[in-house]
Amino acid sequence: MICIPIMAPDTAGAIEKMTEAASIADMMEIRLDVMESFDLKKIIQAAAKPVIITYRSKKEGGKGLARYETRVHHLKSAIAAGADFVDVEFSMPQIYRQEIFKAAGCNKVIISKHFSGNTPPKDRIEDTFEKMAATGAGIVKIVTYAKAPEDNLRILDMIPFAKRLGVNIIAFCMGRSGRISRIFTLIMGGYLSFASLEEGQESASGQIPAREMKKLVEMLS
Repeated sequence: MICIPIMAPDTAGAIEKMTEAASIADMMEIRLDVMESFDLKKIIQAAAKPVIITYRSKKEGGKGLARYETRVHHLKSAIAAGADFVDVEFSMPQIYRQEIFKAAGCNKVIISKHFSGNTPPKDRIEDTFEKMAATGAGIVKIVTYAKAPEDNLRILDMIPFAKRLGVNIIAFCMGRSGRISRIFTLIMGGYLSFASLEEGQESASGQIPAREMKKLVEMLS
């Protein structure tokens, strides 16, 4: 599946971009951390495709600086409003994470970890993955930054590793050198990959415009 991040300052802007993305995306991610104001109920009701509600902290590569209590409130509100998934950062202390898990149920939680500066050694990635999977989340998202093309191999190797454990995984590399992993994660059985609505609307480095991404995946599959 291809998921398009929706980067907008407010509710009206988000709905406008969601309408544009609906014909291309299999899923959409609403990035609350870049929004100045939002009405979650209106946004979720307007979605023509399944939605992930995400509040990405600055620590994990986003723009968010809100307290944990505020993040928990937003994600619990998203579940109450009918969100298909919420993204919960693994770095969030367990006392806060468990509130979201209780409200959402495990299957609606994507537990995420972003290594924004590099791709760690294989044993560290596997150890991190196993700890994340142990939370019981429905999907584990582990993303690294590729400094060299060979970093892609290390993160893509997590897909068969996750399959052996029976865990749904989102795994790819950010950065220009990581673009190939955004394509091959889908071919290898990763749960989804992220692609921008248009060039210049990327939510993270290395994203490919969705229309181009679809063509590449179809060509290589």
